[in-house]
Amino acid sequence: MQIAVHDREATVWVSALDDQPSGASRRLLVTHLTDLQNTEIRYAERARQTLLDWGKLPHLARAGKAEVRLQLREPGSYRVWALSTGGKRLAEVACRTTAGELAFTADVAGFADHGAVLCYEVARP
Repeated sequence: MQIAVHDREATVWVSALDDQPSGASRRLLVTHLTDLQNTEIRYAERARQTLLDWGKLPHLARAGKAEVRLQLREPGSYRVWALSTGGKRLAEVACRTTAGELAFTADVAGFADHGAVLCYEVARP
């Protein structure tokens, strides 16, 4: 796996959803987390060390992108979907394949109709 995070700090990881190593798994979960805060959360200082108020819903996610490249067997047989935070498929994500690799852009703000996207399913039939 290779990740290139663009324009925002983020944490990105891949989890196999079966008992296979990620390169051979039929289903993968890619998680792309940028800064996530509650609405009206309050801290005592700019460094956000001391929490004064938890705030409330909805959660606010900072927009950000990451280029995700996965080394997979038969990468052309996989498809990628943006997921809701509850795991529902929202929309198919465009992906590219090269020899042994599938690539796509994870974009927190890429699906305005659905709100922030933090997770992606990579799967083959």
